[in-house]
Amino acid sequence: MVSNRKIALIRFSLLATLIGVLSISSFAGIGFIHSLLATSIGTNGIYDKVVILNFDDGRKSQFTQAKPILDKYGFKATFYVVCNYIGKKDGYMDWNEIKTLHKEGHDIGSHSMNHVRLEKLSKKNVEYEVGQSKRCLQDHGINPKSFSYPFDSGTDDKNVINIVAKYYDLARTASSPITFLRCDGWKKQSNQDDCRTYTDKDGLTYANRYTVRAWSQDATRIEDSASDNIMADKFIRIVDSQIKYNNAGTIKAIPIIIYHRVGESGDRYNTDIKLFRAQMKYLHDNGYKVSTMADLAYNDKSNYLYLKDLKAETEQPIKRVTTPTIAPTTNATTNVTTPTIAPTTNATTNVTAPTIAPEGNPIIQALKKLFGLK
Repeated sequence: MVSNRKIALIRFSLLATLIGVLSISSFAGIGFIHSLLATSIGTNGIYDKVVILNFDDGRKSQFTQAKPILDKYGFKATFYVVCNYIGKKDGYMDWNEIKTLHKEGHDIGSHSMNHVRLEKLSKKNVEYEVGQSKRCLQDHGINPKSFSYPFDSGTDDKNVINIVAKYYDLARTASSPITFLRCDGWKKQSNQDDCRTYTDKDGLTYANRYTVRAWSQDATRIEDSASDNIMADKFIRIVDSQIKYNNAGTIKAIPIIIYHRVGESGDRYNTDIKLFRAQMKYLHDNGYKVSTMADLAYNDKSNYLYLKDLKAETEQPIKRVTTPTIAPTTNATTNVTTPTIAPTTNATTNVTAPTIAPEGNPIIQALKKLFGLK
């Protein structure tokens, strides 16, 4: 059986070959090209592939290096910041940069006050690190909805989990390349069939709303001593791994990718700027919807996670309302322009080439059958 990924590659190859032919032979065929572009990504205009991007620690390079690339593709991300580092420690963002991210639609979450291991602290100090970091952000006009555990510490500690639950809707840890929204996919680690926090025997579950599992590519690089080429391949395999779980807008599993430093040198927790750029381009070119942790919510009645802008499994999925562009247009600092396929409203353009109605063009009709268009 041919995989969805192979079908997508075949479509893109055919599209690249045929755009020139169709645009020369028929100006009326331009509408068909647009519809073909719209259906080359996803299934019937419904998102099947979603990725959540996280940036931990609040490094300045996330603003100066990663943000322009995110802007280029119109992506939003979640930035987990350490409150006592903001504007006080070299290499970290200041409040103006944090507020700019927030104003532009990025999600800001808490990563504690001082980036310490929570499991080693007293209840009083955990309260300070977790609760005060929320108040710190609120004092600057930001109301964080989620928390990220420094060093992934405290996720198996009831006292820590209960304190985190007092202040945040969700909390994120690491240790998994993909997140199952019903917490039912980690058969080796647990026998869960939902995302409740405690088992019937009052033990903590492996995955729940306060231990949302994510993948740290930096930690994987260090553990595997992996090159950029290996990490590029691993990234593609991880983000594509959700395809076998998701279908026709029903999202059951998503990867949450964690970054730390971007475009810096001399640090193991750094992602080379070329690698990061290639990863974001892959998401854009292959029709991934990029979301934030703020887009993730919890159903208290049924005990599962879901994406707010995509309806629950039992409901009709939401279709896309806009056609994806070939090239991004939102980055004011980058010389990127959307290619104009054909003029549509310029009355002064002297066009003498004969037009052929799409319905009468046998090439277009054949391609419509190939791509399942009406």
